[in-house]
Amino acid sequence: MTTVEVRPRFGAAGRPFWILAACYLVLPAVLCASLATWALSWAAAVVLFVVLVCVLTLLFWFAIRGARIWVGPDAIAYRSTAWAPPKVLPRAQVVRVLWIGRVKRSLPIGLLAILAADGSRIGVSRWLWTDADLHTVTAAIGLPVDHRPAVGGLELVREIGVDPAYKRNPLHFLTLLAAAGVGVLIAWPIVRTLLL
Repeated sequence: MTTVEVRPRFGAAGRPFWILAACYLVLPAVLCASLATWALSWAAAVVLFVVLVCVLTLLFWFAIRGARIWVGPDAIAYRSTAWAPPKVLPRAQVVRVLWIGRVKRSLPIGLLAILAADGSRIGVSRWLWTDADLHTVTAAIGLPVDHRPAVGGLELVREIGVDPAYKRNPLHFLTLLAAAGVGVLIAWPIVRTLLL
């Protein structure tokens, strides 16, 4: 068996990508508008917004440039960005392939999950990968694909658990703290109004 390599293409961007891109534009706009009401001038907030959009665009470019999935005779590997190390699953340990059309109460973006016996997995969000790309990957894996049009977040965690690599990485905890901090910055004018 030869190795199959699939890379995302910007030309494949469909509705899920544009919904995600709009969210990534709205969040910095709301953050900068909130900061302009109590910490920055409107001009500084606009400059900050432009800087944030440029940084997000650069990160997106790196993600597209480096993302790929390899399916070889002995292993399946996935790299999400140019700077991330590939996540590798030995083919002998792969026990399930799950194709989810949408996770309920989230952005309308699907997921392809390749699960190993030890609980580790490769999860590919379907925001820039075409269905044809992911069909190529699932055909190369050769296992039956469990198709689900939609699942709830709790049902997804109950069914496939939490990736052991996620639990071991402190960066995930720091990301959650940073998200909470941004939430406080966005909500600060409301909090200040309620406290005064």
